[in-house]
Amino acid sequence: MNKFSFGLKLKVQLIAALLLATVMSVLFYAATQYAGDELLNRYFTESSFESSQNRKTAAQLSAYVAENHLRIQDAERISEWVDDKKYVRVYIYRAQNLIYSSDGYDPGEDGRFAAPLMPEDSLFDVSFLDGETRVFVESFFEYRYYNIVTFSCLALSFALFLLFMVLVIHRKTSYIEVLENEIQILEGGNLEYPITIRGQDELSSLARSVNEMRKSFIERLANEEEAKNANNELVTAMSHDLRTPLTALIGYLDILKHRKYKTEEQFTRYLANSKDNAYQIKHLSDQLFEYFTFAHHPNELPERQTYNGIQLIDQSIGIHSPLLVNEGFQIVFTPCPIPFALNIHVLSIQRVFGNLFTNIIKYADKSEPVKIQCSLREEKLQIEIENAIDPDADTTCSTGIGIKVCEKIIQNHGGSFEVARTERTYRVRFSLDALLED
Repeated sequence: MNKFSFGLKLKVQLIAALLLATVMSVLFYAATQYAGDELLNRYFTESSFESSQNRKTAAQLSAYVAENHLRIQDAERISEWVDDKKYVRVYIYRAQNLIYSSDGYDPGEDGRFAAPLMPEDSLFDVSFLDGETRVFVESFFEYRYYNIVTFSCLALSFALFLLFMVLVIHRKTSYIEVLENEIQILEGGNLEYPITIRGQDELSSLARSVNEMRKSFIERLANEEEAKNANNELVTAMSHDLRTPLTALIGYLDILKHRKYKTEEQFTRYLANSKDNAYQIKHLSDQLFEYFTFAHHPNELPERQTYNGIQLIDQSIGIHSPLLVNEGFQIVFTPCPIPFALNIHVLSIQRVFGNLFTNIIKYADKSEPVKIQCSLREEKLQIEIENAIDPDADTTCSTGIGIKVCEKIIQNHGGSFEVARTERTYRVRFSLDALLED
């Protein structure tokens, strides 16, 4: 399962933020609307706002009638004034009869329900050009304030919605800006600068991938630098090792060319020494070619085959052990008791044993036994070869290229190769994948 599967997708996060912002805005609107209505209700109930507004409106009507010299029959002009005021109803009485109603109420010809039914103190005198009237004014200016509260609550709720969404989007866009700046730092060559990983969405997944790519690139550069330094050291050592026999070979050939020898015995010895130096140069060049072949072309390893592991190991050790015995070495071999199989390229594995046994002949102490132990651990074949070091052995001509070739061969087979050396002992341990047999 993808390790980011439990993280919310960016699209899901934005949808969730949108829903949450909507719920918050609706709740905020409901709360502020309720509080505003309660405050207005309390104010209008406890104060004389309504009566004062009625008196003020009646005074304005009286002034309008006087300024425009209106008559009682000018109902249209009165209706225009009422429409302009919006939150007003006007009822005009004359001689206790309703003669005008702004809401379109018609008392009829018989005048039923025409007499004013409201208290006397709520009627106001208005003088028209053709007579005196009593006016009842009903104002609803408080609804203007209710509307103001409603629109204000809507505006604040929408502002809260926008603020919440802006904060959410800003958090994501600021993270994108951080990633952009950090990637620009990587582009500038500072690969040690870490990438910020925040959250569990596509952006954090992208940041994590870039960070892993950065680490892989650093590791690759380090490996390349290490390989370059190792190759430089190897070439330097090989140049020194080639120069010695090559100089000697040139010297012997000059002696033979100019006939500077005195006896036929000297001629034969110089010729033999020249041949030995030529073979030494060939051996060093073969080792160098073999190392670079396995180091730089690991995929060119021939096709592997599956072999009986016990028989293969016994055969590989049996091929080289007579050479050690002939040189005066004693071998202590502990075979693996459990049957297994190996999928390998057999010639490459035999080359590993050949190089290791050649080193034993050159540098091991014959007075101590050579210990070879095979074991199986967690489907891995482990082979350990240990010998004592000859204190009188000449190691100045050793480049260690044979051990490096062995290491590359084992690594190309998917195994591991380790060398451990102390003042008196030398131990090689390598492992290969083993197939356990039923």
